[in-house]
Amino acid sequence: MDILVIQSSIRDPVGVLGQHLVRLGAQLHTWLPEQQPDPPDGDYAGLILLGGHMNAHEDNQFPHLRQAVELIQGFHQANKPIMGVCLGAQLIARAFGSRVAPHTQPELGFSQLEVLPAATEPWLTAFAPQDLHIMQWHFDTFNLPPDATLLMTNNLCKHQAYRIGSNVYGFQFHFEVTPEIVQSWLAAKSDWIATHYPQLDQRIQQQLERYYPLSSAFAAKVAEGWLQLV
Repeated sequence: MDILVIQSSIRDPVGVLGQHLVRLGAQLHTWLPEQQPDPPDGDYAGLILLGGHMNAHEDNQFPHLRQAVELIQGFHQANKPIMGVCLGAQLIARAFGSRVAPHTQPELGFSQLEVLPAATEPWLTAFAPQDLHIMQWHFDTFNLPPDATLLMTNNLCKHQAYRIGSNVYGFQFHFEVTPEIVQSWLAAKSDWIATHYPQLDQRIQQQLERYYPLSSAFAAKVAEGWLQLV
């Protein structure tokens, strides 16, 4: 199973999600636009879009965003499964006609998530009664596409996970992270974050110890469930 992975930022690789996908038999082909002008050629069975620091509409500064939207639309027309994480979920929303804009407040660190009754996927409902907290690092949110079903939410940012049709999924949160990825984000955080969230490093360190094992288990379930669609 050859999967195209769009990695919009060198600091946001496919992480533990990729580890689970490879373990299950997927071959990942990563396009890193910071280093490659165009995606690698290939006949791919699915598409994954990862996070990044840019807004989903900043085409002038980041031309690959328009290419990503076109790829989303092309994979959807071919009925091939798509998964978006954070910026990736926002790009899917954009590809289906929705607006991405700054949220009322940033969401940084592990936050609690609720699986909604509309989620019928066993790989999501398995986490419905659990104390599920997953890493967040975003300043933007999106309008839910007209044909989308909201699957997960929380009290900080309503649109956390959604499904379009039977094989397109967007996740606002970062279930792909490893502790090393999170550490790299903290090391590179902006002066604005350091000023407004002075205890962020300590808080996230504590959250990693408490919540990361279940977050990794969630990534494993998503990888298994999504690959069954490929």
